Amino acid sequence: MFKNWFRRDSSEKYKMGCGSSFDASDGPRTVVIFGSTGLLGGAIARRLLQEPFLYKVRCVTRRSSSEKARQLAEHGAVIVNADLGETKSLEKALEGADIMFLTTHYWDERNKEKEVIKGLNAIDAAIQCGVKHIIFNGSENVKKIIGKECNHLDSKSAIEEYIREVVQLVGINFTILRLPFWLENFYSVFKPHKLKHAVYAVALPLEGCELDMMSVEDVGEVIASILRRPRQYYGKTLNLSAEALSMENIVDTFNRHFDNRKFTDPKIRVKDMEKFQFPGAKDLAAMFEFYQSGEAVRDIKLTRKLNPHAMTFDRWLSENRDKVEEALREAN
Repeated sequence: MFKNWFRRDSSEKYKMGCGSSFDASDGPRTVVIFGSTGLLGGAIARRLLQEPFLYKVRCVTRRSSSEKARQLAEHGAVIVNADLGETKSLEKALEGADIMFLTTHYWDERNKEKEVIKGLNAIDAAIQCGVKHIIFNGSENVKKIIGKECNHLDSKSAIEEYIREVVQLVGINFTILRLPFWLENFYSVFKPHKLKHAVYAVALPLEGCELDMMSVEDVGEVIASILRRPRQYYGKTLNLSAEALSMENIVDTFNRHFDNRKFTDPKIRVKDMEKFQFPGAKDLAAMFEFYQSGEAVRDIKLTRKLNPHAMTFDRWLSENRDKVEEALREAN
């Protein structure tokens, strides 16, 4: 049950006030994508833009003048300025839309309550505008599973709960995605850190467990597959993963691709990460404890059905070596 600070009245009768009466048989479906200048939303937008006869892609951003927004516009996207904290702007962005892909962001402000409220704002606006299908980047309730707060995942779980209670009540279709560890983390927040000249540590607290992983770029094809046969996925939770690897597998793969460097496993533990001083360390430690719990169930077979070409870590590293190389130089 929701806490009072974000509880909405699920008994309210929503009025479909944004004029969405579009039928898929009339032509391309309008897909509104939040987070379209980020990794996840951008991957989905780029994939759907490849099929202009099927989709009209509307990309929501707070920075319509950014280079990423400009590139999406050049490929046919309609760029819309909107803010998840401003309801009127959301209703304008969603007017006439058939499908909404929503992802929310904890790390911008590191505030769980704000992320939840913004997510609920988008859901309410979609309901008001008569959006027919909501796809949400969700999560399990980590605190309920392991007894420790994991704000960036628990916030998404709360939005999921709202979708299940309210969206289902008013008769709108929804699909929930649950993603694994992003391979793109290896050139960002979890890039290997330098120990000494040409020696790097891959610091993931797996403690003997395997880690489900996937490239964010491959989620675009997953969404395209869902939208080709949406009825199969209405009301479903799709637990995605391209493969599951141990630390030994991960380190060996790094070493195969970078013969001028040595990568090692420092055998970091969850309790070690909890003591780190960077912002969000406890949330990330809880995330890995959740991964170790056995409750983060992901479905490789389903993922490969939705995207038969989803990249392994080995292939991803081959295709993204330059980005990882740049991240390693920054670690010097």
